[in-house]
Amino acid sequence: MRKIKLKYLILLAIIFLIIISYYIPIPQKSFFELYGKDDKYSRTLKEFKNRPVKFIEVNGVKWKYYSGGNGNKTILFLHGMGGAYDLWWNQIVKFENNYRIVTYSLPEEINSLEGAVEGIMAILQKEKIKSVYAVGTSMGGYITQYLFNKHPEIVEKAVLGNTFPPNNYFKEKNSLLSKIVPYVPAILIEFVGELNFKKNIYPAGHNSKLLMSFLPSLPFSKKQLIGRYYVVVDYFQPDTTDRAIKRIPKLIIESDNDPLIPPHLRKRLKELYPEAKVYTFHNEGHFPYINAAEEYNNVLKSFLNGYKSDYQN
Repeated sequence: MRKIKLKYLILLAIIFLIIISYYIPIPQKSFFELYGKDDKYSRTLKEFKNRPVKFIEVNGVKWKYYSGGNGNKTILFLHGMGGAYDLWWNQIVKFENNYRIVTYSLPEEINSLEGAVEGIMAILQKEKIKSVYAVGTSMGGYITQYLFNKHPEIVEKAVLGNTFPPNNYFKEKNSLLSKIVPYVPAILIEFVGELNFKKNIYPAGHNSKLLMSFLPSLPFSKKQLIGRYYVVVDYFQPDTTDRAIKRIPKLIIESDNDPLIPPHLRKRLKELYPEAKVYTFHNEGHFPYINAAEEYNNVLKSFLNGYKSDYQN
């Protein structure tokens, strides 16, 4: 009898702990505490984070975005699945003296390519911007492709960084996981994600201190993760014959050891856009714009300024 009561007590305790785990807030980590250095990267990020941001409501969803810089041309930066508007600070401080800059944080309510592009178009309309150089990475590179397929008239140039073409690979690979995640506590998802970063993401980027400090400091929510997953697996059929799309100068940036974009998708992306220039980072992982920022910025500068160079390296 006592053994039965003990089993019930243990079971109740486990259930109680599981319930409690759903209400445990995910601690927001500080880049500056994790990084612990006073150098140009920390100083420029601190200055950038103190800049005012703007807000716009689109279809009942509140978007946060940044608009600044100077120039006749506008660079639109599109972040990846785990990113936010400040992910691009190394690029923004580099280009803002010569270009107008727009970047945003994808709201957690957005779960489709159409929803993402509707918000982006509303921001550009509010800022009275008629054309952009679209620079996207990972999920942002995928949104960029959808953007110039839907609105080729506004994209003057496109950079597809560490990204993928329309595919069913991610959906098939994560089919079971996508069904489980909505029922898993956010604190557990964050814990497993950090383990994956330590095992795969950071080593691919040379265990860069900058990378290992910035990524954990990004805002995270389970709703955000789920919404952005559906953006990534939102399949669309690109138009490879439309002259308006083909005439857009494109640059594909890839890494030969990218742990998140498998070789077959990198190959398919280049086959989809045979007119694109290609720049390959060697052993820099999925986030070269952070852990190899100077090289990344030089590649962007060369492409956006129209320098004649061989990007195949």
